[in-house]
Amino acid sequence: MKDLYEILQIDQSATDYEIKKAYRKLAFQYHPDKNKSKDAQTQFKLIAEAYGILSKPEKRKIYDRFGYDTVNETNGIPMNPVDLFQSIFNVDFMNMDQMDSNIFIFSDLSTNPFSQLQNKTTYNLETTLDELYHGTKKEFEIQHRLKNNSLKSTKYVINVKKGSKQGDNIVVKEGGNYNPLLQTTEDLVIQIVEQKHLIYKRQKNNLYREHKISLIESLCGCEFTFDHFDEEINIQIEEIIKPNSLFQVFKKGMPLKTNSNKELTDGSEDEEYGNLIIDFKIIYPESISEKQIHYLKKIFHYSDNEKTLQKKDSIQAYYYKDKEDVVKELINEEEEESSGCIQQ
Repeated sequence: MKDLYEILQIDQSATDYEIKKAYRKLAFQYHPDKNKSKDAQTQFKLIAEAYGILSKPEKRKIYDRFGYDTVNETNGIPMNPVDLFQSIFNVDFMNMDQMDSNIFIFSDLSTNPFSQLQNKTTYNLETTLDELYHGTKKEFEIQHRLKNNSLKSTKYVINVKKGSKQGDNIVVKEGGNYNPLLQTTEDLVIQIVEQKHLIYKRQKNNLYREHKISLIESLCGCEFTFDHFDEEINIQIEEIIKPNSLFQVFKKGMPLKTNSNKELTDGSEDEEYGNLIIDFKIIYPESISEKQIHYLKKIFHYSDNEKTLQKKDSIQAYYYKDKEDVVKELINEEEEESSGCIQQ
């Protein structure tokens, strides 16, 4: 019985990286177009066969448990040894006899125009933030072109797990259009496109929203209620809320998916949540009366002696713009200047 580990000169506990490293070393050493020894071709085939089995987890398990005869009968080598070598190394040994034995001719398969094509058909599955918060079932129909150029409609029902996000996807093998250039049927990639929400902005598993409060609420604390998807939540703050400050409510963000991969899946749902970030916008009064000014000075122990505007050379200042508007204008100007430089 063949010992595939011995052929590749590795231990049975070798990692995938060690298996590939061993194959690369031995395949170069015994390639028939480079090595002219009598047993080179036989050894090259054995190395390719060993790698073809041990590099695939399922085949390796069968081999480790039942031996070579079983895996050899049910799982042959997917391609001939030379094709396997070329697919991994992108090397062509043609005309090696006319060249120095240490030079390898790279066939540059990556420059093939077909390699620039993405062998997939993409379908954008539009979902609202509410649907991603609760999880949802989406039913839709996709038309894809067949080899005979006719169109076929296929209906899909996808369980979108709560907590899914933009870019999450599921791949349907050969569910896309027939590609006449590649002469293959493309895979269908169904991917989530998350629509904008009127109130919330999402950053990974956290949610952001603005909330307006009065000046007195920012100084004295406040309590308020707002709708949060399918529930009402009460928020209480007992400290001073300064301008441009953010407050955090734990576990009121988006639910976390149980799995870490980027696929649409169904199954048990996670009870972990991100956080809700509240950006307070303090609304100042348009004007205040002399009486109100008098009381405010008493409350904050403000003295008219601290006033400097009574000087004769003082100049009156007037409202211009909100700071946020000025920042937006500066950003737009920088973008226009950058695009102008590129055009030049």
